[in-house]
Amino acid sequence: MAKLILRDGVYQTLRKRIISGQIPPGAPLGEARLACELSVSRTPLREALRQLAEEGFVEYMPHKGARVARLTQELIREVFLIRESLEGVAAREAAKKMDPSRLVSLRERFEALRSSVAQGDLADVGDLIHEVLFSFCGNQRLLRLMSAYLGQVQWFQRMATKVPGRLRAAFREHDSILSALESGDPEWAESVTRAHIRNTLDDLLASFAAPKAP
Repeated sequence: MAKLILRDGVYQTLRKRIISGQIPPGAPLGEARLACELSVSRTPLREALRQLAEEGFVEYMPHKGARVARLTQELIREVFLIRESLEGVAAREAAKKMDPSRLVSLRERFEALRSSVAQGDLADVGDLIHEVLFSFCGNQRLLRLMSAYLGQVQWFQRMATKVPGRLRAAFREHDSILSALESGDPEWAESVTRAHIRNTLDDLLASFAAPKAP
C-alpha cells in the first residue's frame, strides 16, 4: 500500500506539472534528476512515468529515456475528435434529463459571470458546463470513456486558453449550450456542443501553426 501511495504521489505531481505547462512538451524527464527533486527512489518514478506514457503524456526515446510527449496537430485533432463525439452524445442525453432546478441554478451562475466577462475578467467563463453534461447524461460507460482522455483534454485546453479571443468565445458558446439544455432540445444541445469543441480545436490548431515571435 505504501508503495502504491508513493507511486501515485509521483504520478499526480508529474501529471499536474505537465498539464499546467510547468514541464513543457518535449522536455526530458531524467530519472536521476527527478528522483532527487521528488525525494523518491527510481522504482516509483519509473512506474509513474510508465503510467503517464500509457495516458499519452510521456514518450520514450531510444537511448535517451523519457520526455514529455511532443504535441502535433494530428495528436490534438485526434483527441478533440473523440472529445467532440463523446461530449456531443452527453449533451444530447443531458438535454433529456436535466433537472429544472439545476438549470435555474446554472443560468443564475452564467448571468452572474456576464458582467465580469464583458469587463475582461476571464478567470471563469463557465467551463463547469462540461462537467454538467456528463453528470446528467446518465451514461456511466460514456463517462468512463471520456475519463481516459480527460487528462489530455485538460492539457490541450490549457493551451487553448492562451489563444487570443478564445475565452470570450468560450463564454458565448457555453451560454449557447446552456440555452439548448434549457430548451430540452437534444439535437440543438448536441449541435452547439460539437460546434464549441470544433471552434476550440480550430483556434488551437491555428495558434499551434502560427510562427512564433523571435
